[in-house]
Amino acid sequence: MLVPLSVCAGASWRFETLFPSKLQSYVAAMVVGALVLPSLSYIGGLYSAASARLETWVRARWFLFNLGVTILVLLAIGSVNLDARVGRGVLLYGVFILAVLYFTHHFLLRLHFRSVRMRVACLVSSADDELAAGILSQSSPQIEVVGLIAVSKTFQPALELPLLAKLEEIESIKLPPSVNTILVRDQHLVMPSLTTLLRRWRYQGMDIMSLADACETVLHAVPLPLVTESWLFRASNQSGLLYIKKLKRLFDVTVALLCLLALWPALLIGILVVRMCSAGPIFFKQTRMGRLGRKFVIYKLRTMRLDAEKDGPQWASSGKDHRVFPAGAFLRRYRIDEIPQLFNILKGDMSFVGPRPERPEFIDQLEKEIPFYLERLLVQPGLTGWAQVRYPYGSNMEDASRKHELDLYYIKHMSLLLDFFVLLETTRTVLLGGNRKPDAYIKAMHQWNILESASDSPSHLDLSQLQPVLTKP
Repeated sequence: MLVPLSVCAGASWRFETLFPSKLQSYVAAMVVGALVLPSLSYIGGLYSAASARLETWVRARWFLFNLGVTILVLLAIGSVNLDARVGRGVLLYGVFILAVLYFTHHFLLRLHFRSVRMRVACLVSSADDELAAGILSQSSPQIEVVGLIAVSKTFQPALELPLLAKLEEIESIKLPPSVNTILVRDQHLVMPSLTTLLRRWRYQGMDIMSLADACETVLHAVPLPLVTESWLFRASNQSGLLYIKKLKRLFDVTVALLCLLALWPALLIGILVVRMCSAGPIFFKQTRMGRLGRKFVIYKLRTMRLDAEKDGPQWASSGKDHRVFPAGAFLRRYRIDEIPQLFNILKGDMSFVGPRPERPEFIDQLEKEIPFYLERLLVQPGLTGWAQVRYPYGSNMEDASRKHELDLYYIKHMSLLLDFFVLLETTRTVLLGGNRKPDAYIKAMHQWNILESASDSPSHLDLSQLQPVLTKP
């Protein structure tokens, strides 16, 4: 009823009368619009309880798409039957009212769905599965881990989560009535002893959800121990290929040109600061690894002394770096030194948003230490990225691993709206003059590392080591 209500309100607003005579001619458009908008919302999954777990940019994408199609339908009705055409003034007022009502309706609907917790039983066959279930049980107010189902004869759970059943009891298991979701790993879907049971649960109305997907929903990253070849293949299918091939380049060029127009005074100031405060070249050039392993030269304003790497390549420091001259620290804090990379974007070496390009010598080292690290080379590197706005400066191998988990999440979910959100978050970071403080994701993954290091001594594993880290609903 949102479309008819909005058109009626728009007509009343436009003609300044409660029941304008024109309303009768709008009936056909209102009826068709009343069918189209809820149908599109249903197709997008916005009326299901699972919609509470949709990412903000996914929800926004459906919101804009549904409104846009509804407006086109209203216009199309008028082109078929001129007598039923909704006037421009009525359409303008009506669309404004419809957007407000549609947003309010789905905002309240989301609040309702989020009040319903996802109560899960987790199939576990390894310590990684159990650790993920333990973190989920403490990391989100929307997920309650009711218990574990051990599906390996050799694995014995060590955390203090309830054990609902073991493999030998799997055929006779009766799940608690509160359970509405089963968390699985990819290998569980092909185990002969489980496939029939999983299908039965599915036909009983339970959701079967990947453990990695659940972690993505909670952490907005994918823990590396849960990444498999199957997950990577699914991720490659989920990425918006049209956006990657066509729209992303248009987005990059447009935003880069706008940024150059807006930031050229800051770039000029940066050039003067480098010239006045440090002897040597103004610009810093360095070889980085781009998409598909192609090397390119990245440009920055120089912020380090000329002998910064006299002892060889070094990790960037997360604290005070002795190699940076004083004014260079200011340029780094407000990201003024990064402005020349806009020219890399215009050349096509980089995208505006993506995994940060790394040096070839570091790539070789990180590939050996971090699983699936070369996946980042399948997409265009970025000036900023999901990892950059979600994680502070990294200075060691653990930081690189955490950032890679965030980059994998971005590679799977990349879209115009996600890039837009990253752009907004980057702007916030620049204006505040620094990196974000450690958030729930960082704390949760730190706890993962604590428990993982203790997994050699299962008797010492205690769920109390985990603290609730996600307070946002």
